[in-house]
Amino acid sequence: MAMFNGSVQSSVAHQSPSKEEDGTGFSPTTFGKSTAGEIVEHFNKERTYSSSSAEAARRKSRVQAWRKRLVGGLKKPWRRQQQQPSWETVRTVELHEEEKKLIAQKQAHGCLLSWCWAIQNWFLAASVGALCYATYVLIEVSVGALSSFRFGFCQAEPFRSEEHCPKGQWISWGVNLLGFAASVVLGTWMAAASAFLVSRFAPAASGSGIPEVKTILNGFVLPDVATFRTLFIKVPCLILAVASGLSLGHEGPMVHVGVCWANLLSRLFPQFRNEGKRQQLFSAAVAAGVSSAFGTPVGGVLFSLEEVSSHFPSRTLLMAFVASVVATLLLSVSNLTGTGHLTLYSVTYTVTLHPSDYAMFALLGAAGGLVGALFNALNIRWCAFKAKASFRKWVGPVQEASFLAFLTLLSSWPLSLTRYLNAQTIHALLDTCSDEPGETVRSRLQAEFGLCTEDGYSNSSGNGLLTSLGFAAAIRFCQTVLTIGTACPAGLFVPSLFIGACLGRCLALGLKALNTGTRLFPHKIDPGVYSMVGAASVLGGVSRMTISLVVIMLELTGGLDYIVPFMISVLLAKAVGDSLNEGIYDLQIVLKGYPFLHEELDVTFTERCCDIMETGLVKLDLNLRPRLQDLRVMVRAFTFRGFPIVDGDFFVGYVRRSQLEDVLARMELVRGQNEVISLDDLLPVVDTTVMRMVPNAPLTQAHQVFKQLGCQRIFLVGSMPGGQQDVLQGIITKKNFLKFLQDGTVGHIPDELRLAGSQMESNGASALRFSYEGPQQESTASHIRLGELFSVLDAAAEAGGEQRTEDQLSWAPSASDDEAHQRHEANGSPLSVGTGQPGP
Repeated sequence: MAMFNGSVQSSVAHQSPSKEEDGTGFSPTTFGKSTAGEIVEHFNKERTYSSSSAEAARRKSRVQAWRKRLVGGLKKPWRRQQQQPSWETVRTVELHEEEKKLIAQKQAHGCLLSWCWAIQNWFLAASVGALCYATYVLIEVSVGALSSFRFGFCQAEPFRSEEHCPKGQWISWGVNLLGFAASVVLGTWMAAASAFLVSRFAPAASGSGIPEVKTILNGFVLPDVATFRTLFIKVPCLILAVASGLSLGHEGPMVHVGVCWANLLSRLFPQFRNEGKRQQLFSAAVAAGVSSAFGTPVGGVLFSLEEVSSHFPSRTLLMAFVASVVATLLLSVSNLTGTGHLTLYSVTYTVTLHPSDYAMFALLGAAGGLVGALFNALNIRWCAFKAKASFRKWVGPVQEASFLAFLTLLSSWPLSLTRYLNAQTIHALLDTCSDEPGETVRSRLQAEFGLCTEDGYSNSSGNGLLTSLGFAAAIRFCQTVLTIGTACPAGLFVPSLFIGACLGRCLALGLKALNTGTRLFPHKIDPGVYSMVGAASVLGGVSRMTISLVVIMLELTGGLDYIVPFMISVLLAKAVGDSLNEGIYDLQIVLKGYPFLHEELDVTFTERCCDIMETGLVKLDLNLRPRLQDLRVMVRAFTFRGFPIVDGDFFVGYVRRSQLEDVLARMELVRGQNEVISLDDLLPVVDTTVMRMVPNAPLTQAHQVFKQLGCQRIFLVGSMPGGQQDVLQGIITKKNFLKFLQDGTVGHIPDELRLAGSQMESNGASALRFSYEGPQQESTASHIRLGELFSVLDAAAEAGGEQRTEDQLSWAPSASDDEAHQRHEANGSPLSVGTGQPGP
């Protein structure tokens, strides 16, 4: 102990006498005189201090690691590059199976759950309507503020628009070089920012979103289309795009916004995790989006019924009406327009129509159909050209949007009619001249555009107004052709209404100049009426809407007395347009390569189901007495979503992959790996009520089954020459049927199928059987399409096919769909699922 004390004293003799510098809490003099027990106690305290320091360091490290994980978790959703939906990423919905799940859930929980679920239907419909209204208010207010900032600012409140700025507080940049530079620079920056955010974080937020919504409601699941990420990006980017001055509107994208809200709300309630119920809510969301954007509740419901939804039962009709009523009610109470009307397009006409006017309305309808067909042809060809790899290599989405914004703002500046693209401009074109000009924004714009004289009468064409209107329509037409299809969120309702309104006024002014006072045309012609009918004609020619468009225009303008002109013009616009090409949304679906099954096909079928069925199927044959281990190997070897179950040649049914894995997991707990699986073990999870048809059934019946029943697949079951019944001979899936329609080829894809990975053996035989019959055949379907002058379907299909090929090259298959073609290379390489579909 003495040696220990001495060594301690000598070691501490060189230490500083300061407590603070020593840092141990003991002074060297006292420490040198302390006993051995005190020395040991001191070293214990030092050890405790060092251990506490280490603990603090570890705690700090854990905090830093937690903070890093937190930040990484927040950034994680944005690291995954979101892709545009394509043929390869689309999954088919099995409405029959979804309905069975829903019925099973109701039966399991009783009557109380049914009442609760019924309340949830109406609650969600009303909630979607309210959220659509709130989003529209945000978009409308933000667009008004940002777009006005391109022309000036409010001195009292900088973020106020020109319409809501206090009188005398608005500071304009002017119409000089400064005003032109401010408009072009700010507009180009907004368009570039919108395109960058969309292309970088959410490509699914581009465009109007109506083609994607139509595909979803046609019975398919498109990933990333209706997620929170898409909604979070689409709303601010839509605000930037509209405020930039590009030739687009925000009414169409409101449909996509409503579906995003519906998808987010559906996750809160178990019954709406069912795809069938979710589609009903999506249809209601479409109606709510249109109603909140236009203030047209009935028109919104009819738009969802006619243009977007493929299945529209009575319950869906009621849900859509509830959502539309809630959105319109909130819009009416808030008085967002400041005029006491639901929309800014409300007009008042006092002129009485002459019988000769109806002939001119018919002419406007035909002209609108021609303009719409021309627009669809040029726009789709332009988009197909942009989809080429050579174009995308040199011009990115941000560069394209920036150049288009610069070109649009540059070409729009000389004419006051094209300088502003908003509801006030279209209202000035649609409405009649006021007796007291200058008291409203509408009358002020009419005087600025030269539409009305100082004393409140309609202007004539003598001062170049006819030329100005014609140039404005042509400029806006070219701008819209180039703009629709960019990365920015964009709708075409507002540009189409503007083009049609200008053309209608051109016709009215021309009639007034050429035929004033004659019997053929009345002396009093109101250009506003012709402008309104022309707007409906062009929009009908582009979109091919009929009943819903008539009702929307009636509710939008309040011109109930002019329902007959609307009906004549819209009907002729659709007839003329359909004779030349398809509607813009149908063409965009083909252009983007989405699967879509129309209710009526312009194809004459001469094939039977056996001509296009797939026979190389992976079937689970229970007659071969497979073991539990064999099924495990099969599940690991194949990534299909389900397997047909056969017992020898007898077709039993179909089992989903997830259900089969659950059964195997439960059986592994109580049985050995070598236990033989029987039909009784799998029968509880086997769907024996799948859709079956005979192989010789015509393809027309298969089309009706896919369209009306919403089936995902049809099993072709027939008899063999030996007298055997219910023999599975092949399968037709919805996507394969659509691929046959698009490619025009029939037959069987694989020549041979072999098992990848481990080989399954049971009693010396494989538990999986493969069969293939028949060579590749050519389709004998004859297309009976009308008119090929403006047809761009081939160009759109070619662009969609190129996109689909790129997706196949870049996409790695995982958890493929059972409807995929089950392929295998003949040289014995591992199984290749070339058209497999990823999981949801």
